[in-house]
Amino acid sequence: MTTAPDDAAFEGYLELARHAFAKTPYGHSRLRAHGITALAVRGSEVLGGGLFLPFAQHFGGRPVPSGGVAWLTVAPWERGAGHARRLTDEGTDRLRGEHGAVLACAWTPAPGLYRRWGWEAVAVASGHTLTPADVPRPARPGTVCRPDEAARAALRDRLAPRWNGPLRRPAWWHEWKSRTLPDALTLGITREGTLAGYATFTVEPHQQWGVTAVVHELWHDRLEDLPALLDAVTARSPQVRHLRFRRSVLPRTGPLHWALDHYTVREEGWYPWVLTLLDVPRALEARGWHPHPRGALGLKVVTPEGRTTPYALTFEDGRLQARRGSPPPGRAAARTVRLPAGTLAAWYAGALPLCHAARLGTAEGDERDLALLDALAAGHQPWLPDSF
Repeated sequence: MTTAPDDAAFEGYLELARHAFAKTPYGHSRLRAHGITALAVRGSEVLGGGLFLPFAQHFGGRPVPSGGVAWLTVAPWERGAGHARRLTDEGTDRLRGEHGAVLACAWTPAPGLYRRWGWEAVAVASGHTLTPADVPRPARPGTVCRPDEAARAALRDRLAPRWNGPLRRPAWWHEWKSRTLPDALTLGITREGTLAGYATFTVEPHQQWGVTAVVHELWHDRLEDLPALLDAVTARSPQVRHLRFRRSVLPRTGPLHWALDHYTVREEGWYPWVLTLLDVPRALEARGWHPHPRGALGLKVVTPEGRTTPYALTFEDGRLQARRGSPPPGRAAARTVRLPAGTLAAWYAGALPLCHAARLGTAEGDERDLALLDALAAGHQPWLPDSF
């Protein structure tokens, strides 16, 4: 295992990625410069590799140090030997040690593989396609503009804390992404001089004539801003035959069905993003929580290998303190919730209420205590609009 590969070894990894994904990581030199590369090697032969990117993610309204696992691949003749697990452990250990990450996330079509390592699926990404005629004329059109990155970043920073999962993008992110979409156009809507939303999109030829507008990024403040943005993207042009939102541009909870007068949207499922807590107490303390619940509970986290670690939790006013070890003797000692590591991650992201997890057989505890923890985590839906 190496996390400081030379150029030849990195080229060997890119060749494996090309066979696994039919392409190499876009902007891989920038990802290599700003992230961590972990390779499995035997002599001069590269057996597998992955990229591990440091960033922060919003959870409960607060940015939490995190990292992303990307482009993880193992040579076909080496699969089943445990390389993927060792690569992931090595990369996330370095994210934790060098960048303070307490979480890690990944996009993957193999959630069961990650589940065996203590991760869990949070939400499935989908793409959506509709015809421009289904978009109602905006009640408040706004003023169309071409916002610069500073204005877009300010809007994202204001809106992202409303969700569980969006990145607080590092400084190098914008230039890396912009190089992958050199023909993209970004249009925004302003109201009273303030940016209310923006969409980044490209156009593709539509069979037999016209174009499809492909939206790669969409942020808007209020529901009324969505028709105005889509109106700006299509420009009410007959050339725009379809409007397609790429995977995870829209959250699972809407907002198309609340904005459209006619719903003929075609939804195409992709695959989920998964999450794990690299440092349970620090992750719990870094997240924002609902301010109303208060109390103390014991928490036992069970790894897929069956190891159990106890924690004592106290929470009030939207903050939580977690101490490793059992609660002190008394009433709280008998009030303990037992969760697999994956269930803990899904609950943390707002994806799996513990009362529902108990019905699925993936959480144990008194119904009142599970409901208390669910109330603590309430208020934010999961959404990861960023791909990597």
